[in-house]
Amino acid sequence: MTSPRLFAVDLDGTLLTDTKTYNHEQLDRVLELMAAEGSHLVIATGNQMPKVDEYLAGHEHHANLHYIAENGAIIHNQGRDLALWGFSPQLVHDTLEALQQHLELGIIVSCRHHSYIPADRLDTISAIVHSYLSATGMEIPGYDPADPLTVIRPFYPNVEAIDDVQAIKDTVVKVALNTDSSADVYETMSMLHQTLPEGVTPTSSGFGAIDLILTGNHKGRGLAWLANHLSIPQSQTIAYGDSGNDLEMFQYAATAIAMEESDPRLLPEADFSIGSNQDGAVLDHIEATLTAP
Repeated sequence: MTSPRLFAVDLDGTLLTDTKTYNHEQLDRVLELMAAEGSHLVIATGNQMPKVDEYLAGHEHHANLHYIAENGAIIHNQGRDLALWGFSPQLVHDTLEALQQHLELGIIVSCRHHSYIPADRLDTISAIVHSYLSATGMEIPGYDPADPLTVIRPFYPNVEAIDDVQAIKDTVVKVALNTDSSADVYETMSMLHQTLPEGVTPTSSGFGAIDLILTGNHKGRGLAWLANHLSIPQSQTIAYGDSGNDLEMFQYAATAIAMEESDPRLLPEADFSIGSNQDGAVLDHIEATLTAP
């Protein structure tokens, strides 16, 4: 019998098509195949946990389906957090103080259950996100031009605007930034490196987004933690991804598989590439792997 394996799969640009869909029946089939051999699937994403719950609704009953959300801050299975790492209140304060030097950036303070936009950045981030979505032709469900939050809610379901970020009581797990579509994300990240407080690291999250995470608290660390928790050796870990925030996960996994349109900076860490997220290449590859003689 095949030794149990841990398959780590990114969401945006990897499992999900550009319209945020995937083959639900095939995912159920894959999960049943994994259960039969004692393997596990982990969705490893920069998305907020409430949004991950929306994407995977209907599959959460599978005991062998796990989540690494918020780029490594949350590890979750069957309705409970197995691990949660958050910013201290002082680090939140210092991070937001540093971002006062970058007024062109949209800001979302992402927490375990909710997310908050500083009221003085609401117009900035809603304009950036709306411009990006309009350029790609993506529909914005529930969009109301009179309510700037409606352009953010498809990605952060429980988002609110707040005047005093220091009043937040929920655990802050990352600070998400959005850049203008004309900006070079990696130049922006280099600029942020020079101003952010110690203990905070920027990572590219795709589509012009940058996540500020706890230094060392990335998808790779989450994958290592979960592999140890499940008693699966590193040699039996497989990762699929396409963006800069998948880098450490690729470095940890025994086999790293990139999508065909991946960030060029990720490709040197990949063992090989497969097809497009638009064609369901990840689930096809996993199913073929699980059914190979």
